[in-house]
Amino acid sequence: MGTIVVVLGLLGLLFAPSIISIFSLTITGFIAFILVFGKKDTKNMFSKPVAPVKNIAKYFFINVVISAAVSVFLQQILKWGLTGNPINEAFSPLLFIILPIMILGEELFSVYFLAIFSSKFSIPVASFLSAIIFGFIYYSTYDNGNILHTVAHILLIQGVARLLFNQAAIKSNSIITSWAVHVIFDFTAILLVVLFS
Repeated sequence: MGTIVVVLGLLGLLFAPSIISIFSLTITGFIAFILVFGKKDTKNMFSKPVAPVKNIAKYFFINVVISAAVSVFLQQILKWGLTGNPINEAFSPLLFIILPIMILGEELFSVYFLAIFSSKFSIPVASFLSAIIFGFIYYSTYDNGNILHTVAHILLIQGVARLLFNQAAIKSNSIITSWAVHVIFDFTAILLVVLFS
């Protein structure tokens, strides 16, 4: 039942009007967690993080380095024309309110699948499967008309980022850390585009 709820949230994110899509994954993510894991475990997911500053800095830095390296490799060496995220080109101060809410939904969605898969597989396998799903939810965002290029892009940039976000949550024992890394990373990317375009 929880999986159906998060899939409905994903559909809301992708296809509903903006006012619904902003909150869709966040609301359905909470509902799915409560349905499957109960209120106590859902609350525990937001416990005080272990070594938050260290983990946020570490996984943010690793993500920046890997994302930049992959982007340079795909665009400069392979000469692939990658599509950027439209949100980067439509900057608005409202993003400072909207983006953290939407990213919380993405974290709940991804950590939900990480938790489901980790009940059947090892943590590395569960994290890998969660990362593949996370990558593919970005397919329409980064679709450049070439299936191979788009899949490589979403798995090597978004998928690898998800592995790092998952690791941040696991190491700190809190979704708060992965959410913080994700928010800081996305805002950094947006601000770089705004400053250099």
